Amino acid sequence: MAAPMSNVEEIRSRVILGEFGVKNVHTTDFPGNYPGFDDTWDMKRFQKNFRIDVVHLDENSMEFDMVGIDAAIANGFRRILLAEVPTMAIEKVFIYNNTSIVQDEVLAHRLGLIPIKADPRLFEFKNTGESN
Repeated sequence: MAAPMSNVEEIRSRVILGEFGVKNVHTTDFPGNYPGFDDTWDMKRFQKNFRIDVVHLDENSMEFDMVGIDAAIANGFRRILLAEVPTMAIEKVFIYNNTSIVQDEVLAHRLGLIPIKADPRLFEFKNTGESN
């Protein structure tokens, strides 16, 4: 279903946050999607339009906005950054006597969600084939 020409620019350039959801987050930047628009990928146009605005930067965190990039590509960058940040978490929990109302599995899961501020390079890890 083709969009009316009056709405094309809004669909192409805006993400709309509505009461019941987010609209226009799908990719529309490919040739022939809208008549009269040349959406072929061009390196010079990308370099001209793309920028990163640093919103907040301190020793432990950074917040930035990626402007002029497709949402799918920005999500790809997000996933790469999450995968490359070294993290540590509790993996195995042995509970000897749980007298609380919280089940052992729920308690172990919650312990695994606690962020541990430690440098993973300072720890030795067991190989998967090693026994206890």
